[in-house]
Amino acid sequence: MTLLVGADKKRFLVHSSVLAANSETLRALCEGSWAETHTREIDWSEWEEATVKRFLEWIYTGDYTVSGGSKNNKIPPAELESHTTSEPIVQKPEIGMLRPLTPLPACFTPLPATELDATSLDKGDFSVASMAHAKLYVLAQYTNTPALENAALGKLHKIFVRLVPSKDSQIVESIVNLVAYVYSNTDALVNSEEPMRRVISTFCAVQFLELLGHATFQKLQSEGGDFVVDFWEKAGRLISWDRKESDEMIETQEMVIQELTVRSASLGRENTALLNEREELKAKNSNLATQLANSTSTTNNYLYVDDDD
Repeated sequence: MTLLVGADKKRFLVHSSVLAANSETLRALCEGSWAETHTREIDWSEWEEATVKRFLEWIYTGDYTVSGGSKNNKIPPAELESHTTSEPIVQKPEIGMLRPLTPLPACFTPLPATELDATSLDKGDFSVASMAHAKLYVLAQYTNTPALENAALGKLHKIFVRLVPSKDSQIVESIVNLVAYVYSNTDALVNSEEPMRRVISTFCAVQFLELLGHATFQKLQSEGGDFVVDFWEKAGRLISWDRKESDEMIETQEMVIQELTVRSASLGRENTALLNEREELKAKNSNLATQLANSTSTTNNYLYVDDDD
């Protein structure tokens, strides 16, 4: 089977069996009764060559790589960390309260059939790497290749989890371009949140303090659409729970202060009682000293009388 790729329709010869083994959509084109089945050509002129090459690399090897980019837009360095991908246990929200925002590391759970090695995380140019994963994710959706969707989303998710919050204008512009591409090339789901949209909107909500001050992000907000709804829904949950935690902290501090005040008053009363007890003991000691002095004087008087006799 021949893939005609890019505006110039560059020809890529691919084994039909490999295409069919990874995608039901491509299996139908290779083995069905479509026009492509007879011409043995698939028109992918709307897809970039680099994206198709990564697609082919994945279907033949089970993984793909991203390289290239400028030196000025590097991912800020960070140590590799292990992150749980399970949904965290959170306090049940009160009636009328927004539920807490799911932490970014828990926004993505790999499919059981796919194991993503943390050491394969791309460390190159953020703009190139993030957009490459997003474009491959969209192609995987187009070809109905869920395992590749999962792999591309997993790689992008790991970049986001490791990305140090930054106000760098190039990083922000790359994020805005990524948001625009993903939301223009994926569809909202009815009963659940589209996975790539969920990861990106959560990432932006977590970093909203770094993003809101940039003109490019403000322009994106002014255009409206699904992203603005997703972003502010998550940012609202984050702010709501941050405020709730802050209120709970203040309430706890007030309780501690009140307890310390009560204890201080109690200690004051105890101290007063001890002082009174001390004065009573001093008075008793004075009385005992007086009695002892009187007793000694009387004894001396008796001794004096005996001497005269």
